[in-house]
Order: sequence, then structure tokens, then C-alpha cells
Amino acid sequence: MAMNLDLLKELVAFQRYGTLSSTAEHLMITQPTVTRGMRRLEDELGVSLFDRRVSNHIKLNETGVYAATEAAKLLKAERDFTERVLNYHHLNHEIVIGSVAPGPVILLENSEISSPAKVKINFQNVFPEKVADNLKNLKEKLIFTNQEIMTDEIESVYLGVEYLGVEIGKSNPLSKKTSVNFDDLAGMSFLVVQDTGPWQAIVENNIPDAAFLYQADLDAMSEISRNSKFPYFFSNLSLVSSATIERSDDGGRVAVPIDDPRNRLEFYGSYLKSNRKLVQPLLKEINKIWPQN
Repeated sequence: MAMNLDLLKELVAFQRYGTLSSTAEHLMITQPTVTRGMRRLEDELGVSLFDRRVSNHIKLNETGVYAATEAAKLLKAERDFTERVLNYHHLNHEIVIGSVAPGPVILLENSEISSPAKVKINFQNVFPEKVADNLKNLKEKLIFTNQEIMTDEIESVYLGVEYLGVEIGKSNPLSKKTSVNFDDLAGMSFLVVQDTGPWQAIVENNIPDAAFLYQADLDAMSEISRNSKFPYFFSNLSLVSSATIERSDDGGRVAVPIDDPRNRLEFYGSYLKSNRKLVQPLLKEINKIWPQN
């Protein structure tokens, strides 16, 4: 028997909202439509799902609660199925790349590489805990991760290291040093790009008493940096970016390396083993452009 998904959606909504009127309002249909739908669902299943002993007030019986719970699982499976098919269709024609931090995608975006397939970059950082799910659900075929992943389905290839430097105003005595460590930067206020992934915890946890002025808009950050003396970070991967170059061209700051053992993130290219033949040629090209110093 083919089950009507709309009726299952009504059942799940009733379990959540508790009344026919609230269910109808949520689904943007009429209350009589919900009433008829629930009657029809009971007829199709051949069981009673509701306790109707109280006039004008129905509630799910024990079987109805179980049916609504199972219906929610079935609807989620249907959504997952649709998402996987659509993702497979798109990914079959391109390699979608994600990352847990912006550095690797900045490097890739600003470099010329050859690829066996069209490359598309997802610029929104992937949360580390979502990496495995994104790969399995085909949202991305390749994700830059700061942890090696080796499972029955996923494997990783080492790419290289990212480290930070800091642009410091010339009037600051630290700008005269050949390098600084995190402790040297204590108490300073920094302009920082909003979403830096794992780097956020590294700088916040290791630079004592510092303030971080997070900027979501890169144009705004560039404008503020040109008209202020706040220091800001760059990385060996972002040096290829025109935005980083433009911010450094104002002449008011000096690029100072951060020489500190805590200042490093190792990056890996992580992917499904089933995509190895497609992804590994691209990873070899990325490895070639990764800064070695």
C-alpha cells in the first residue's frame, strides 16, 4: 500500500501542535481538511489513531503516538533520499569543496590548478562535527579538515600547515621585532574576520587579555583597517588573496611572523573512499600550490 506523505505530515504536525486548529494553521490548510485527512489515514491503516471520547477534543491514542513517531522517521528518510539524489546529480558534474577554516579555500580560489572535473567552492565553513555527514550525504566531495579522518568510508590526505602572522602598526615596538609569540601580543585589540574556524579558539585561548573585533563583512574590515591602527592576522595561505595584499599596501603596518609552537594547523583533504579516483588528482594539484615555508 502506497502511503500518502501529506497525511503523514498532518499526523506528525498534530502530534507536535496538539489540536486540529493549530495543525491546520501550521500547515496552512483548513481544519476540516485535517479532520478528513486523519479519518482517511485511519481507514488506510485499518486502525484507530485517536481518542475521541471527549466531545470536540481529540488526542492521539497509544497507537497514534507510535504511528506519528514512525511517520516522522519516514518523512525524514524521504527528505534525506531527495537531498542525496539531488546532491548526487550536482556532484556528478562537479567537485564541491568545503573547509573547516577559510585559509585553504582562499588559497584554492586564488591559484590556478588543473582538475578532472569542474570545481565549486563552498565558502561557508563546515563545522568539524558535520564533516562526515556532509561527505556521506554528498553535500561536498572534498573537505579540508584540520584532523585526519580514517574510517571504513572516509580517508584523508595530508596537505600542509597553515600558520598566522600579524600586521602591526609601525608605532608599536613589536613591529621592530623579527618575530613575536602569542604572549608578546597580550592585551592588544585585533581586527579579525568573523568566521575563522579552529583559529578562533587558538588565538582566543593563547593570547592573554586580548580583545577581538570580529568583522563579518570583508569590505568593512578593509575600510576599518585602512583608517585605524588595529593589528590584524594573516596566514601563509591568505597571502595570495588580493584582499590581504590590499590591506597590507597602506604602509602603516609591518608584517611580523608569529613564532610560536601553538601557531599551526595541519590540514588534510578528506573524502569518501568511493570518490578517491576523482578527488586524488585534484589533491595532488593542491599539494603543489601549498606554501612550503
